[in-house]
Amino acid sequence: DSPLSAASTSVAGDTFSQAIREAAADKNVKAILLRIDSPGGSAIASDQILQALRKAHAAGKPIVVSMGSVAASGGYYIAVAADRIVAEPGTITGSIGVLWGKVAVGKSLEMVGLEARELGVGKNALFLSGTTPWDQTQLAAVNAQADLVYADFTQKVAAGRKLSLERVQEVARGRVWTGADAKERGLVDELGGFWVAVADVKQLAGIASD
Repeated sequence: DSPLSAASTSVAGDTFSQAIREAAADKNVKAILLRIDSPGGSAIASDQILQALRKAHAAGKPIVVSMGSVAASGGYYIAVAADRIVAEPGTITGSIGVLWGKVAVGKSLEMVGLEARELGVGKNALFLSGTTPWDQTQLAAVNAQADLVYADFTQKVAAGRKLSLERVQEVARGRVWTGADAKERGLVDELGGFWVAVADVKQLAGIASD
């Protein structure tokens, strides 16, 4: 879950990945139906979940994703492992991008008469400081890292959705789409709710419709 979100719950990469691994190892589990309703969050946690889903798929478990009101950024990231993605027409989806930054309140504190002093040994000791802003060298390093994460994100979308990287780059850049728009752009396969996704799971797993 995003720290900027008003949502009160979050998904931990470790525990969620473990649940997926257990499902992949369970012979009684015929398929995985993943319900996503998330604005995103940690790139590391998202990648952890994606890798678990990929391994489950390699173990022969069909995967269907059902998107709720929001499946953006990290929420969309994990969806690209699916055989089929089902979204509501109004699902906010996509946001294929990277947001990284910090709030440095040192100057703001000075405005109310407070002074914060920090001590650090080494040029990057205060890199994560909430008081001291990044200098130009540090900002360049942050931008370079964000570019690497963005490149990895777009490549995984291209591979998962079987789209060219150029096509993904056209619809990425952090923009969000409705589910209907996302379907037109190849980011989702089908429009519908949870029970449409259930029907897809039955078909992929060879389960009778009743």
